Amino acid sequence: MLPAALLMGCEPEFDDVEFNQGTADFSTTVAVGNSLTAGFQSNALRREKQLVSFPAIIAEQLKQVGGGAFTQPLLAEGVGIGSAGNAEFGLAYSTNCAMETSLAPAPIAAQGQIDQISNPATFVGADGPFNNVGVPGAKSYHLGFPGYATLNPFYGRFANPSDPNETVVAAAMRNNPTFFMLWIGNNDVLGYATSGGSGVNQTGNPNPATYGNNDITDPTAFAGTYQQLIGALTATGAKGVVANIPDVTSIPYFNAVPIGTDAVDATTAAQLNAAYAAYNGALDNAVQIAAAKPWIDFSQAEADSRKISFTGGQINTFVVLDPALTDLTDTAYTNVNPAFAGVIQMRQARPGEKLILTTPGDSLLCAMWGTAKPIPPQYHLTAAEIDSISTATDAYNNTIRNIASTEGLAFVDMASILNRLANGGVTIDGITFNADFVTGGAFSMDGVHLSTRGYAFTANEFINAINATYGANIPKVSVGDYPNIEVTN
Repeated sequence: MLPAALLMGCEPEFDDVEFNQGTADFSTTVAVGNSLTAGFQSNALRREKQLVSFPAIIAEQLKQVGGGAFTQPLLAEGVGIGSAGNAEFGLAYSTNCAMETSLAPAPIAAQGQIDQISNPATFVGADGPFNNVGVPGAKSYHLGFPGYATLNPFYGRFANPSDPNETVVAAAMRNNPTFFMLWIGNNDVLGYATSGGSGVNQTGNPNPATYGNNDITDPTAFAGTYQQLIGALTATGAKGVVANIPDVTSIPYFNAVPIGTDAVDATTAAQLNAAYAAYNGALDNAVQIAAAKPWIDFSQAEADSRKISFTGGQINTFVVLDPALTDLTDTAYTNVNPAFAGVIQMRQARPGEKLILTTPGDSLLCAMWGTAKPIPPQYHLTAAEIDSISTATDAYNNTIRNIASTEGLAFVDMASILNRLANGGVTIDGITFNADFVTGGAFSMDGVHLSTRGYAFTANEFINAINATYGANIPKVSVGDYPNIEVTN
């Protein structure tokens, strides 16, 4: 046995660890981005949430390696703001149409939470410039768009009152930053996804006057915009860290509602099949008519893909409306055969497709949505729509990674990180995180934005990237020290 004194002498000297900034300078750090940067949680922004935004968490750690003050456009105590007409979410008991009561995310009536966004009492622009200029709702091209403060009240409340045309990136540059954090691009596909693919794939230079809120930003335009943002942020020699875009269809918002039900017994299945028999027969009839009418483009393959069938005692995917299907109710077809008037654009959902979180649960449970009635398209993402989201996201991420490499910036692969959360989860500080709705720990109760612990986890991923790129030794936070359920007052 070794002497006790020798054993003690072998203990690691943890107190001697030196934290340092490496080759970076964190004396003036700014954060640029969207709602994730601002600290948005559970469908609203609140002071308590701003204080645990991931940039604020990082800034606190940077103080140990020479980081300076980090100001945010904080709301007053007890005031929360969400998008107009949208309530903040919290856990509450609710009773569904089947008179079943459960504890689940629901709109809450927290003090001062709604419709404060345009209240002059919340305007703090005169207190700027701010180090955190995260703007909920911002897309990539919004950050460099003059006059954006007049279009987005989240920015309007802290924009420069003496220059209403100042861009978001210019607001950040007023700080003369030595270091920056940039995470932008999620909203360039998110609106399309959350609206059930109701937008379009845009082309050409983005402009809020021509681009809709639900449109997918042209990847080529995104590349040009992103290069301009990096050019502005590095113009005075600042170094920085950037993050790519996760697959938005992997977040809880698109995976909390199943695309099918096993609550169909043999009797109900037989009744549904009898009800859809005329529809299925009309599809076969349409194929026969199309064979003799060259102006009708309708194949047997499409007919078969649209047929609806239920089997009792097993999972059956829901019936959905799909506007991409051949419209047999069009006048050109109904004039040929009036029976086509009943052949609407519906089919059963396919594996891998998604229903969004806001799909009305009572309609599925009691109004026979998905079985006797098709689910409207705004609640459903088709395989083609998911492919459009994936294609754009991949293009954005190639741009972000390439520019980060060219400019020597730290790079955070949030796409891979979310993929791990969605496929088995990760364990940190003895806590397992995954992308399950409410119980997964990483996301807040709107199914889109991170939870407080999720933001702490993200802060550590940014710190890892900064340390690796700039040879720094910035201490990470203990994720378990942050609450699992965010403060809602």
